[in-house]
Amino acid sequence: MQKDRTFVRITFYFVVASMAISLCSTAWKILIGHQGKYSLVAAEVAAGLLLVLVPAFLSRIFRFQLPTFLYFFFMAFIYCAIYLGDAYRFYYIPYWDKFLHLISGALLLGLGFAVLGLLQKQPGRLSPAFLCLYGIAFAVFCGVLWEFYEFSVDSFFAMDLQRYAAKGRDLPGRAALMDTMGDLFADAAGSALFSLYAYWRLKKDPAWLTSFFFKKS
Repeated sequence: MQKDRTFVRITFYFVVASMAISLCSTAWKILIGHQGKYSLVAAEVAAGLLLVLVPAFLSRIFRFQLPTFLYFFFMAFIYCAIYLGDAYRFYYIPYWDKFLHLISGALLLGLGFAVLGLLQKQPGRLSPAFLCLYGIAFAVFCGVLWEFYEFSVDSFFAMDLQRYAAKGRDLPGRAALMDTMGDLFADAAGSALFSLYAYWRLKKDPAWLTSFFFKKS
């Protein structure tokens, strides 16, 4: 587990350093007169950096240990979604959104393990197969809740988060479902792929499950 923590620490330094350098570079461009072009980028990078740093600061203040893999997937998701996706327009890359759902599937499976650690006194007694099936079910359930949110926002605020329209017109039948179902397939695939790794680790060392738990430091 020490190797896992080292890997996550290196990832943390990389994410924070790259975002900080980008934020400084963008701030400089704003200062020399490019406010309109770079103000939004600076705000998005700053938001991403804040989201990555806040859990680390809270863990120090309240003296708890961040779950290793959970924090890793959280950082990866924020980096790819806000830093690369929003600030640097990676969403224009085909299927970038689906790639993010793959990451979120793994993140949500880890969150399911963390929730289990909070609710179950001795989760280590559960079999690796059951833990992985539970993790996949939890991740897909959270993915469904997210699609509920997108559907509600689209319904009440006339937006297009679920990509059901094109050029101002609603798409017909199956075409209107493609984005939503693609997101759910990606959620399921991401959680299933990470569950295979989790199963292998749990078979070798059942205590690996505790790397997803919130513990006092």
